[in-house]
Amino acid sequence: MTNDELLALLERGLRQLHSAAHPTLTAHSDLHSAGIDSLQLLELVTWTEKELGIRLPDEKLYAVTEVSGLCDLISAELANRPVG
Repeated sequence: MTNDELLALLERGLRQLHSAAHPTLTAHSDLHSAGIDSLQLLELVTWTEKELGIRLPDEKLYAVTEVSGLCDLISAELANRPVG
């Protein structure tokens, strides 16, 4: 999954989870500046995990402050996901 596809997925998740408008996400968007608080991030991560059939490691999520960091974690989990 490309970064553009991940950004589109995260945008879709935000729209489905929250009616409040958020700025358009870019890879270098700061989560806080994009209006994503800790509860919204948790909801978005849970939604994303269900959509993609992955589990993001909690200990690595604590360090994520930018959308690019979240995309990197998702990409890493997708790459490590068993095939089949």
